[in-house]
Amino acid sequence: MKKKPIIIGAAAVLLVAAGYFGAGSYYKDKFLPNTMLDGIDISNDTVAQAKEETTAAIAQTQIQIVENGETIYAFTAAELGVSIDNTEKLETMKAEQSGWNWPILLFQDKQEETDLSGVAVDETALADILAAMPLENETRTAPVNATVVKGTEGYEISPETAGNKVDLELLKATMLEAIIAGETEIDLTEAYQQPTLTADDPILTETVKKLDDLTDTVIQYTISGQTETVPKTAIVEWLGIDENGEVSVNREGVAAYLQGLSDTYSTYSRTRDFLATDGETVQVPSGTYGWTLAVAAETDNLIEYVLAGEDVTVTPNYNGTGYHADGADIGTTYVEVDLSSQHMWYYKDGAVVLETDIVSGHPMSPTPTGVFYIWNKEEDAVLKGYNPRTEKDYESPVEYWMPVDWTGIGIHDSSWQPAYGGEYWLTAGSNGCVNTPPGVMAELFGMIGIGVPVVIHS
Repeated sequence: MKKKPIIIGAAAVLLVAAGYFGAGSYYKDKFLPNTMLDGIDISNDTVAQAKEETTAAIAQTQIQIVENGETIYAFTAAELGVSIDNTEKLETMKAEQSGWNWPILLFQDKQEETDLSGVAVDETALADILAAMPLENETRTAPVNATVVKGTEGYEISPETAGNKVDLELLKATMLEAIIAGETEIDLTEAYQQPTLTADDPILTETVKKLDDLTDTVIQYTISGQTETVPKTAIVEWLGIDENGEVSVNREGVAAYLQGLSDTYSTYSRTRDFLATDGETVQVPSGTYGWTLAVAAETDNLIEYVLAGEDVTVTPNYNGTGYHADGADIGTTYVEVDLSSQHMWYYKDGAVVLETDIVSGHPMSPTPTGVFYIWNKEEDAVLKGYNPRTEKDYESPVEYWMPVDWTGIGIHDSSWQPAYGGEYWLTAGSNGCVNTPPGVMAELFGMIGIGVPVVIHS
């Protein structure tokens, strides 16, 4: 009587063992229970069956493109021309499972997903679907990056703004991911282009601090005895951020500021009030004498000063002649030629050291008035030009020649002149130069230097 239960128990064990080993053998070529790939149940399938089943299931997947709660387009994976190469994935899954673990999988799921690298679409079909979507992308608003702007009290960060322009590459990737994941709906907002620079980016915070520091720089110019401080408001206006996110300075603004200084202080091309020897104040037009700020060169310098962020006091670059740090213009050393009295004086340090009668230009070739300067000295020169009275070219040898303008006008000896002063110039005037007695000219040539102003007035 006791042997019957033992026999029944042994039979049960043999039956369970047979079932276990039988199932283990069965799952040698098939996937274990509750095995899922991309949300598709491939339990009890061979690799080939699983591939066919997953491919068919994915092809039937319908996707809706939704924006603001409304479906704007729908398509299937088949319409997209999707092809999936998941053979390697399936074989790997099969190789990693053990058929003898089948009882465990009865009570738990095994979920796997196909790598996107194994998914391909028909590019033509994709282009057609994207073109068919009523996106109207060209009319949508692009996102705007956060940026640094000029505020009422310096610089501040203007936050980024979102747009609704669609990133087509991102939309394409989102569509593929949805197909693989078995999703049926894509939120188009997730494919919107996004700002690449946001207000919390430390680069912008650092830029604001740098700009604020630069605007506190004190830059001073000393010009002709005066001090000009570059206004902070001007620096704020000049500073900005270029397309690379770097601090930049508006060159046009800097040049305009320096041109303003040049217009205020420069002496070139300026009519001057001149106190003549006879005590009269006469207006003398511009000539070759005078200076202007070298705006182009100084623009480069001022940009460097601003970007350096260090306080500086400098004298600007200038072009021309006659610049004096104390603000003097003609100064106290100069030559005065009074055409009305046909007389010339040489002042040195405010005192007359030489004077003489002269002969100026004939009425047909008058001596120009203006403030000039001696820009060269030459001995034994031959002066060449055209005589309007004789209508012929001329050549005149002189012992001493000091040109004062760029057209051939200057001061020189004139051995051919029998007399000087008075009204002699009306009949025997020069071709425009200041004819000087030879003996006096030799003396003047020896005591005067290049750069001395020459004031010619009537």
